[in-house]
Amino acid sequence: MPKITQQQKEAIRMDILNSARHVFIEKGYEATSMSDIVISSSRSFGGVYLYYSGKEDVFLDLLRREYENMALDFVLEEQSSAWNTFVQFIKGQEKRVREANTGLAPCLYEYFIVGRREDHRRKLIEERSQSVYGALFDFINNGVQRGDFHPAQPLDVFVHWLISLLEGLYIESIINGFENIELSQQFELLLTVCHSILMPSGLEGNV
Repeated sequence: MPKITQQQKEAIRMDILNSARHVFIEKGYEATSMSDIVISSSRSFGGVYLYYSGKEDVFLDLLRREYENMALDFVLEEQSSAWNTFVQFIKGQEKRVREANTGLAPCLYEYFIVGRREDHRRKLIEERSQSVYGALFDFINNGVQRGDFHPAQPLDVFVHWLISLLEGLYIESIINGFENIELSQQFELLLTVCHSILMPSGLEGNV
């Protein structure tokens, strides 16, 4: 039997993850079982357990890959102004909020809130918070160093505020539906407030 290459293993892993993603979105984290994931993947139990030890292992790999994709939002190209990149990041967040109920966001909050007293989940919550905070802080600080931003508030306070506000919009959209919370206007207001705090340089700093 020919040896499976790393590329083939990754393709199988992605196939399992894609199947699991659909199940998590449909049923939620707590209601999903490993059996559901196996059946959805059309593979044997052994074929799935060869790659993942259980439901939580699958879910955490999905989250890790989501975070890696989000990190790309913070890439500041040399030829782009920090403000334009920031605006694109905020617009990307608005898109994610609109799609919150059709993605993993409800499962994410369910996983963290239900298990917030479990030590390993508390650790994951802290790691997630530090990762998001660090990426956003580094991006904005890079803009400050380039002279693109002239913040009127301490960066650490601003970043914590921005993350808290975005998290609130995610949760409110999941609970009430984005159609019922004036989402576009809220994001327009968010950009206006961020502009007044970051005070970007030049014409590209217009809201």
